[in-house]
Amino acid sequence: MPLKSVRFEHPKTEKSITLRRKSYLWAGLFGAAYVRWIGYGSVLKAVAINIGFVFLVLVVVGITSTRYVKPFVQFVTLVVMVPLIVWIQGEMMISIIRTAFRRRGWMTRKPD
Repeated sequence: MPLKSVRFEHPKTEKSITLRRKSYLWAGLFGAAYVRWIGYGSVLKAVAINIGFVFLVLVVVGITSTRYVKPFVQFVTLVVMVPLIVWIQGEMMISIIRTAFRRRGWMTRKPD
């Protein structure tokens, strides 16, 4: 389910970290830097995903900026694609973080 808040608890120390719905936005905007800031997850995998999405944005902008595409179509495409790319990237970054927490033995809980 997209944009689901999740709380991780360490089984021994009971330390908890909560990723709320706004975490998806920050992860989508900052990508690998957000994964590094949280401190769990493969930063190299996140960087590879960031590079892929930057390439995708450049391709979308390049295709829509040709003289064959009408300005209105370009505007609609960018208005739809940019938030969609941020959302998908945010989902992928949170997935990287979630996997890393689980591999280290943290328990997943629903936030209070």
